[in-house]
Amino acid sequence: MFNKISTTTMMAAMAAALLATAAPAAADDDNDGYRGNGRHWMMGWGQNRGNGRMMRGEGQQMGRFAIIDANDDGVISPDEAAAQRESVYLAMDSDDDGFLTEEEYMAVRMGPQEGRNEERMKARQEQKKARYAPMDTDKDGKVSKAEFMAAGKARYEEADTDKDGEVTPWEFRSQHRG
Repeated sequence: MFNKISTTTMMAAMAAALLATAAPAAADDDNDGYRGNGRHWMMGWGQNRGNGRMMRGEGQQMGRFAIIDANDDGVISPDEAAAQRESVYLAMDSDDDGFLTEEEYMAVRMGPQEGRNEERMKARQEQKKARYAPMDTDKDGKVSKAEFMAAGKARYEEADTDKDGEVTPWEFRSQHRG
């Protein structure tokens, strides 16, 4: 009986020790309380960890909307659009010379680009390339920050179809289809 109690007590102690060491490790997984693999993604509709419809395929634009809408009021203001546009410009200007070459512009691909549809990715890159030349308004072969920002402002104003000074999710989605 003594050996049986000792074995049971030993097994319980080992289980308690295992649980005691696993709990802090799980709590310190750097996942901010979310379940999953610890990656920090925006949440999509219907599922956590960015796996919902809003973060894949057709809903990916709405994930971008949430990033641009910095104050989470459900609309993109001119200031929010300008701040996002400026951050994209700074990411693209890899040599920090204040200008974007076509090579720099094309090198940065926004979004996850998971490669599920090669044909669509190629078409999107061609559309992006076609936007470069019109931004270069002085035709010097490079795009200044002022030219890049002006193109972004024009695109924002085009998206604001009701001309109320804000871009709603509906307006945003309408502009980003295709």
